Amino acid sequence: MPTFEEITAFVTEKPLATAVIALLSLAGLALAFLVIRVVWRAVAWLFARYVAQRPVEDVLTIVAASIATGVSAQGMWRFSGDVLGLDGPLRLLLFAFIEVAIITSAVRARRNMRENFSAGIDGIAVWALTCLTAVLSSMDARSAPEALFRLAAPLVAAWLWERGMAIERHRIRGTGRINWRLTPERLLVRMGLAEVSDRTASEVDAHRRLTRVALAAKRAKALREGGASERKMRAALSKLDKAMDQAVEHTGLAVDQSRQEALLAQIAALYNT
Repeated sequence: MPTFEEITAFVTEKPLATAVIALLSLAGLALAFLVIRVVWRAVAWLFARYVAQRPVEDVLTIVAASIATGVSAQGMWRFSGDVLGLDGPLRLLLFAFIEVAIITSAVRARRNMRENFSAGIDGIAVWALTCLTAVLSSMDARSAPEALFRLAAPLVAAWLWERGMAIERHRIRGTGRINWRLTPERLLVRMGLAEVSDRTASEVDAHRRLTRVALAAKRAKALREGGASERKMRAALSKLDKAMDQAVEHTGLAVDQSRQEALLAQIAALYNT
């Protein structure tokens, strides 16, 4: 880099060349400013056109899938050089052909989804090509962790694409996901460890005690109508009396009109069965 004295001497000796250099520098700065301004406007237009209108999760999905695709492409770059022996411009042109095919299939699958409500054969092609590039890029790995990472990156990209497609499918078709019959929540409800509704513990206990009274009353009525023995009737009435005492003590049955009505409704429903 020339010193300040050398620059001063050059300006003194060659003023015309210095003026030309200064003008060219100013023109270069003006051109750079215009280019930056055009690029900024283009980026702002693209952001407003394609990014701002999308939900945040869709934007993050695209970013994460792009990063994962880049990792896969880097693995294919090494594979094309070390295994296929490609070099120079040929390697630059051919190393990412599978990634390009994946992106093309993903775009076609999204268009099929919008037109036919199904990804079709292009959706299957995305997963098939993803598995292919994952295997090929991991074959040139230098260690087991690297191979695992190169296997995972394309699959992560495909999974994110699949989730984006599922969200779009739900938006277009208005259908929800599958409601499984066997879930942890349903198992806990079936075992009596969880409640379907959002009732409190006191409400659940009161309902169970009132149900116990109604069932005991139905049992006593059935025995009386069936001509049961005096011993069975005494046992049934004793059970009914005990259930009623517990309901009055723990549920406020004697003063709570709504629970009295609930008990009468349960008894009426059981008597009509």
